[in-house]
Amino acid sequence: MSVEERHLLNKIRFFEDMLLRSKDYRQQENIGKELTVMRIRLQKLRFNKMRTGA
Repeated sequence: MSVEERHLLNKIRFFEDMLLRSKDYRQQENIGKELTVMRIRLQKLRFNKMRTGA
């Protein structure tokens, strides 16, 4: 697992924790959007890693 991949996974876990603890609807919505973007980036990283065989 690359350093960037690990960093992204940790960031996703942190944001998921924030989402569960948040009581503000707008903040939950923003965190959810950020999580979606980060998960897409993680999928792209993993796909490129598989494609290049690294």
